[in-house]
This record gives sequence, C-alpha cells and structure tokens, in this order.
Amino acid sequence: MNSGSRFKMPFSRNSLWGMLITVSVVIGLAVDTAGAGSSDTTKGDFYSDIMLLDAVTSKIHQKYVVDVNSTDLVDNAVRGMLSILDPHTAFFKPKGFDELRIHTEGKFGGLGIQIAIQEKVLTVMTPIPGTPAERAGIQSGDKIVKIDGKSTQGITVDKAVDKLRGEPGTPVKLTIVRKGVPEPTDYSLIRDIITIKSVPFSGVLDNGVGYVKLLQFSEESGDEVDKAVRGLMAKGIKGLILDLRHNPGGLLNQAQEVSEKFLKKGSLIVSTRGRVSPQQDDYSHSDPILPDSVPMIVLVDEASASAAEIVSGAMQDHDRAVILGDTSFGKGSVQSIEQLDATHHIKLTEAFYYTPSGRCINKPENGVRGARHDDGGEIDGGTDMGADQPDSTDSVSIKKAKKDTLIFHTKAGRVVYGGGGIIPDTIVKQPIFDPIVRALFIKDVFFRFATNEYPLLGKRGVKVDANYVPDQKVMEDFRSFLDSIKFDYRPFAAIKYDEFRKWAGILADTTADSARYSIDRPEWTKDERAELEKMAAKVSDMCTSEGKRAFNAKNDEIARYVRTAVLVRALGQDNETIYRLNLSADVQIKAALAVIGNRAVFDHFLKPSAKAKK
Repeated sequence: MNSGSRFKMPFSRNSLWGMLITVSVVIGLAVDTAGAGSSDTTKGDFYSDIMLLDAVTSKIHQKYVVDVNSTDLVDNAVRGMLSILDPHTAFFKPKGFDELRIHTEGKFGGLGIQIAIQEKVLTVMTPIPGTPAERAGIQSGDKIVKIDGKSTQGITVDKAVDKLRGEPGTPVKLTIVRKGVPEPTDYSLIRDIITIKSVPFSGVLDNGVGYVKLLQFSEESGDEVDKAVRGLMAKGIKGLILDLRHNPGGLLNQAQEVSEKFLKKGSLIVSTRGRVSPQQDDYSHSDPILPDSVPMIVLVDEASASAAEIVSGAMQDHDRAVILGDTSFGKGSVQSIEQLDATHHIKLTEAFYYTPSGRCINKPENGVRGARHDDGGEIDGGTDMGADQPDSTDSVSIKKAKKDTLIFHTKAGRVVYGGGGIIPDTIVKQPIFDPIVRALFIKDVFFRFATNEYPLLGKRGVKVDANYVPDQKVMEDFRSFLDSIKFDYRPFAAIKYDEFRKWAGILADTTADSARYSIDRPEWTKDERAELEKMAAKVSDMCTSEGKRAFNAKNDEIARYVRTAVLVRALGQDNETIYRLNLSADVQIKAALAVIGNRAVFDHFLKPSAKAKK
C-alpha cells in the first residue's frame, strides 16, 4: 500500500550506477539530518561501504574476463540490496511503475476484458460490463487469434495485455474465433478509460442483512462504499456485512475514508511509526453514515492485507464490528514512491501500521529479512542472504516477553492479540475442496466445458437466466467432455504408486526425474516385470473406479459449479446472479448471517469478557 508518492527532482546521470550511488548518499544524509541517532563513525562506515561497492563495480567493468553489461550489474546489485529488506520494497523500471500506477489509480486505457491462455490460445474469460468489449459483443470463451492483424500464437498474457492497452481513443482490431461460428470475425474497438470497481456488488441478503463486497482500496473506494451503504440503508437493512476477503489493500487515505463511514468522529483509525518519520495518528474527521444501532460484521481471510487490515483492525479495536473469518495476511508496512530519475522509481518501506489499541499489523515474516553476517572470508555468488538465526537466549523468558507484549485491549476492554495480522473475534475457516473437485478446477474444466456447452443450450432452446439449473443431459455432456479431454483423476495412492513404477523402471520418467528415480534401481527378471505390469493394470482399474466413485459422491457440488460456469458464460462474471449464487454456498457468509441474526450472540462477542482467539 502506498502512503502517497513523494517525488524528488530527477538526477542528471551518465549511468544508472552513478545515480544509484548518489541516491544512496542523499538518503544517508537525509537520515542523518533527521536525527536518527547515527554517529560520525556510522556515517563514515556508510560512505566507505558505498565507495567499496563503487570500486567493485568499476573493477568488474574495467578488467573482468568478458564484457558485462552495466545495466545487468546494476540490476543485480539492486536486487541483492532488496533481498535483505522486506518483501514490499521494490525497484521499478518504467513498465513496472506503470503497472503499479494502474493498480493503485484503478484506471487505464483498454478494452475491458479479462484474458487467459486456454488450451494454448488467448481466450476471453469475461468482458467487464459497460466497457468497449462488452458493448461490441465480445463474449466469454472467445478465442483471440489476432491482434491488429498479427497472430497471437505463442503469446503470453503479459504481452497480450501490452498490446490491448493503450491511449484512450485509439483503435485496436481483434480477430475472434467463437464456438458455433464457422469463420473468424474481426472486431474494431476503441480503447477507453477502464475503471476497476472497488465495490463490484452490494445487496440485501437473507433476513434483511446488507452486504458490501470491497475488492480493493483505489481512488474511488470511499465514495463507492458510501453509495453502497446509503443505498442499503434506504432499503431498511437490519445489519451489514462488509466483505474484505481477498482484498490486497491499496491507498491509505481510502482506508481512512472507508473507516469513517462506520466510526464516530474523532476515533483513532491507524498510527504509523518509523525509524525516521515521527509517529502519525490518523483520526476520523466526519460522522458515520451507519448508525451504531445497526450490527456489523467484517469478513477477513488470509488474503486480506494492508488497507483491509487497517479497516478491520479499527473496527475491532473500537468494538464497532465483529470480525469473522481467518487471520489476515499481516502486511502492515508503509511504502512511499521515490522518484530516482526520469524513468526509475523505488517503492520504499518507511514505517509500520498500528491499530488503535497499539497492535502492529505487520507479521514478522513480512518484515525486514536481514543479511547474514559473514565471517570475514570470501563472499561468492552462492552466499546465503537469509535472515539471521535466533541466538541461544533463554526460550522461557522469550515466550514470557512475547506473551506480555501480544496482549492488547479494545476501547471496551476486550482482550485482543497482536503478533501480526488481524485475528478474528470468531474464526470460521472455509472448507477445503474435495480432491476430485480441486482436480477439476486445476484443469479449468468448468470454464472450458461452459464455453463448449453454451451454444448447444441455445440450439436446444434452453433459457440461461438466474433460474437455470443443469439438467441430466448437461451433466451427461459434462462427463463426455471429461472423456474427450482425457481428464484423469489420480488419487493420492495412484500418484505414489506411479513414483514406485518410475523407480522400478516400468514407467517412463522425465529428464528432470531420471536421476532421482534411477538411484538403486533393481534389475527385474522377465517374470517379475510381468507381475509388476499386472499389478500396474490392477491399480489403474482401481483408480478408474475410485474416480467414478469420487465423482458420484460429489455430483451435486460438481453440478453447482457447472451451473455457475454456464451462468458466467451467459451473463458475465460481475452479474448479480453470480454473486448471489456464490454467496449462497459460502460457509463464512452463512456464519456471519447466523451471528448478526442473533443479537444476543452478536453482543456477546463485543462484551469486555469476550476474548479473541489466540
């Protein structure tokens, strides 16, 4: 997440390396000037180290046995420096910085399609409503075989995105192959500003409970949440679920704006503390739009990060909402964008975020990785740059210290725990996919089948709308499709048996595995090999039977995913029907509705006697 871009005057440079040295010295001077406690000795060591780095680079450039590109030297030097910092500090060349800007600003010039490589062909996953692609009639499952007359064979998604994006108002021509259409069709589209919605769906669920899905924190997030909540209040909702699951974060000011919608004016939202920067406390500056009398639940999971954790942490510490789901990611660090020259930038971690109760959001594993101190000997290309190992300090005293520092209290006096991330008031985990269902998703079977089946449904006169349910014919077609693509469900026992067969030398192994499976490989007699082949055939038959049994056992669940895939193909991913269908089977949503629908249970979680699970 970015706390804002702080751009410095670009440096004039003869080389990127000279710029890097200059920036390092300037940063060092800035740290000293800010009074970070650096002594003259420390400052002298910094200059000496920089000069040593410069000397090594110069000698490599002047005398190394082959000519090494200076850009490669600098890129790898930067990569080495970043490897001992936290995982969120990053160096950006022009293209990478443009991608970062697009992500945070939420706008770009494009067509409005989500794409992927399916069966080695560039494929439209879904068009975004209200965009040039959707207006032109581009459909899910369309194969893009040419972009501006040039074949897309062998293209990567990244390269395709580069070709499809561009200045708003500029044209691009796509050649589309569509199932059921005999000839490729050319589509001429005009690029437009594509706005990525922060709130793709909001609505009223069971028992009059409102629901808002917040996907990211971009420039319009606060306004979109405001509009969604006010719209739900006009419908007389009895409670509100704010869904921050899989929300990676975004802009700090938008986390503040979203929090202000629910917290009293003057409430502390988040604090930032860093080595150089003074502590900064951010408060709510406006009255909430949702009355305190309306119960609220915030959903988080292990993919909720950064700004999502700021909001959920503030809601928890002020006892405004029950936090439900799984412990969040723990990305609680502040990054700023520093301009290095006309085209290069660095995203630099400067501080950590703290919730109103004083909990540091950042998990240790998302913090500074550190460099191992060498022993004064040689440093070569194989040197491990991992984090320092803990010393032999008394483990009992460490545990006691950690226990004492992990306990915090909400405004009402409830106990909550630190240690990184936001630990929910009640932990509800999503069930793990059954192996057969997981195998189908890994092979992207549902979307591929829907692409084939949707035109056939039209020919049969089947109406695909919110009430559509796959009939027996569709499920038979699905099984036939699995046979046509040679879908092979391999139970765990079969996978392990294949490893044995490779070791035994009766199943061809790959080049990568050959060394592994050839160790101590036995010599088999003709009769022994024949027995092994018979055993392999029996296991294969058992796997086939197990696959059918597993499929039949999960037939209803598989049919539900087939239904969803066909509806996405017909209506688009962002359709309200798709959201409601997915929410209806969501375990965490069901739990949230149960809690918010029972006021006694809801209030229990927010009483001072209630403790967050450790």
